[in-house]
Amino acid sequence: MTTRPILFAMLIALASPMANAATAGEVVTFDRFVIDPEELFFEEDKRIRPDKTFINLRNFRAMSNPNGDRFALVTVQNQLNSKLILDSEEFVGVLADGTHRYPREIDISLDAARTRTFVLDFGNSRFPLVKVIIENG
Repeated sequence: MTTRPILFAMLIALASPMANAATAGEVVTFDRFVIDPEELFFEEDKRIRPDKTFINLRNFRAMSNPNGDRFALVTVQNQLNSKLILDSEEFVGVLADGTHRYPREIDISLDAARTRTFVLDFGNSRFPLVKVIIENG
């Protein structure tokens, strides 16, 4: 009789880390767009604006997971003939409710006149990411 409670406790102990691992690593998928980001005209948030940069945002695709974590796969091109170090304040994400936010900390180097693709993490939100903006003018 004493082997059953011990066996049961061992099964619970073994199953618990597996259950936690499955929820901790939610799969990220691309969000579907039904609108063109250039057709959005949210009020400008003067508190959260991108720093001026010398990159060209060539493309972005919004991604998310079932927990509401928001990401963007971005492709940028360095417009200078020197190396750049990019930081999170050079990008601003716009969510479907019109709020603006910076991505979480990044530290990305971009060689002279090079193009690179990487992921930005915009944290958790009930609303999807609909646009990424930069200031290169």
